[in-house]
Amino acid sequence: MMTTVVHELPGRLRLSLKRRPSAPVDQGRVEVQFSRIPGVEQARYTPATGSLLIRYSGGTHTREQVLRSAETLVLPTIRKAQPPDELSEKRSVLIRSGILFMLRPLIPPPVRIGLAIHGAVPVVLKGLDSLRQRKMDVSLLDASAVGASLATGEFSTASVITFLLNLGEFLDAWARGKSRQLLAAMFRTSDDTVWVERNGQETEILLTGLAPGDTVIVRMGSLIPVDGTVLSGEAMVNQSSLTGEPLAIARRIGASVYAGTVVEEGELRIRAVKTGDATKVAQMVHIIEQGELLKAEYQSMSERMADRIVPYSFLLSALTLAVTSNPARAAAVLLVDYSCAIKLSTPLTILASLATAARQGILIKGGKYIEQLSRIDTVVLDKTGTLTEAAPKVSEVTAYNGYTPDFVLQLAACVEEHFPHPVASAVVKHAAENDISHDEEHAAVEYLLAHGIVTNLNNKRVVVGSRHFIEDDEQIDLAPAADDVKRLGSQGASLLFMAIDGQLAGMLALHDPLRSDAPAFVQKLKQQGLSPIMLTGDTPATAALIAAQAGIDRWQAQALPEDKVQLIQQLQQQGRCVAMVGDGINDSPALSFADLGVSLKHGADIARETADLLLMRSRLDDLLLARQISKEAMDLLKTNFRLIMSINSVALAMAVTGFAPPLFSAALHNAGTVGVALHALKPLKRKEEPYP
Repeated sequence: MMTTVVHELPGRLRLSLKRRPSAPVDQGRVEVQFSRIPGVEQARYTPATGSLLIRYSGGTHTREQVLRSAETLVLPTIRKAQPPDELSEKRSVLIRSGILFMLRPLIPPPVRIGLAIHGAVPVVLKGLDSLRQRKMDVSLLDASAVGASLATGEFSTASVITFLLNLGEFLDAWARGKSRQLLAAMFRTSDDTVWVERNGQETEILLTGLAPGDTVIVRMGSLIPVDGTVLSGEAMVNQSSLTGEPLAIARRIGASVYAGTVVEEGELRIRAVKTGDATKVAQMVHIIEQGELLKAEYQSMSERMADRIVPYSFLLSALTLAVTSNPARAAAVLLVDYSCAIKLSTPLTILASLATAARQGILIKGGKYIEQLSRIDTVVLDKTGTLTEAAPKVSEVTAYNGYTPDFVLQLAACVEEHFPHPVASAVVKHAAENDISHDEEHAAVEYLLAHGIVTNLNNKRVVVGSRHFIEDDEQIDLAPAADDVKRLGSQGASLLFMAIDGQLAGMLALHDPLRSDAPAFVQKLKQQGLSPIMLTGDTPATAALIAAQAGIDRWQAQALPEDKVQLIQQLQQQGRCVAMVGDGINDSPALSFADLGVSLKHGADIARETADLLLMRSRLDDLLLARQISKEAMDLLKTNFRLIMSINSVALAMAVTGFAPPLFSAALHNAGTVGVALHALKPLKRKEEPYP
């Protein structure tokens, strides 16, 4: 951007940033960006003239930084108003129809008729569209019922049907839109700006201004905004959002890093390779949204059950007309027979089942997932946080060169307690569990980022850290531990080494332990004919160990989010109905694509939102309990369906043949509807398990 100094006084600078943007400039965001510069006391921007007034007290350094920022500034524009989304449109339609329905008694009859016709038009058009596509579905039945109501002058009935249909469509749009709203906030940095290095100087620019080849500077506590390669610096990076690994890993010069991961400690200069929508995290968002759209195409259970009897409804209506030559009676078949009872009893069964599951600590996010629960035959399980506790524990301590395991553990705990990361906490906790006290006898502790710890004890240099730090940087001979390193490595352990005065003293092995309830849960899956499969981003050695402990025969290691989605799609192509159980951000795409996504209460926000079923007690067995509740619900739906068909068929037959007056037939129909509705509440009688 061409920047001109219009006027300058000590501590006061006026610049011209005028240009012709494609959209109005966001004044507030421009002022905030310059106000963040150290020494700037006030920033005032006038979009009409492009004039920027800066008052500062930081001297020449502040002035130069303001000018550099102005040269590289990308003027933020005000976003254009977005067209109403699906949810907003359906909310507006629902509110209008609801208000008109409540005010109906106060509206003059002629206007009332016009409003009923106006509200019924979209329903009728939808039915005509099904007719054009030669589909005999619930949309056609709804349109026929509304059309018959209008044709027979039952305008009140038409208004009721229209309002209920609008309510159902709004609830469906709300459920599908909620996770997409969370996605927008989940995978972006807390700020809209990022620091880059240009012409040898650090400059803050808009995140949208990043391009491949930029040098991005990311400091401790910040999200990495690009996929790229580390140019300089060292840091501990938490990649759980992509790989599910429970611990941060060291990233140094030449290492690859990804957008959406977090720098927990240290600072990195990164050459951007992919930015914006090209990053892995953006692709993950796209996968999730695509999966949600696929799920939105599924019909709810009540719609499918209603679809099954649509042909019978039309057949009985035609039969009534043929037998009685009475159009009113033929229309009555469409208004009061099967669909009415199904649309009442089915939601009641679903709601009662959802409420029963909720009392057991199981949140099922909609009726359509009840059927999916009853049909699953394959359960894909994420490892970290689902089968394991996602918290490292010390599993073994070995000692060498005359030292003892207790001494190694005591000294390791003594130096590690100064640092709050998970590995340090595991070491200190293991010492406490073994009643090993560790008084402060060493000198000051120095922490070398992404390497380890250095201190002195009795004038001897003590180092604790990774193999790279001990062997490559400190030149310590690890030959005495070679057999243990091989053995523990094959078991998937993470290793922490200790050396004293240039000699190996000991080694601590850490594991992410299996959940205590995991083996029994896997065994129950097999007993019920369900196939368990484990996925993890960890190494094959770790995966094999955990799978063996849990009793799982099939597993896949080093699985990225897209790999998990690919496996689920392969299983679905084989005709499997797949439930995916996971708790991490990296599991969200797979949760979205699975026939049933399951997450635990302690999972990441986006995993809980994407999942169709949430286990509030974080008990794996609750998935089996939810499946049992769903099977009972499906059995009840089928029973109610048979009752509805029987009762209403009898009522209609009596009316059509004249065996009983229409009034009796209507009474039988209504009594049957009420009876089936009460029967639909049966799930509420299920005995509750104590909620911890």
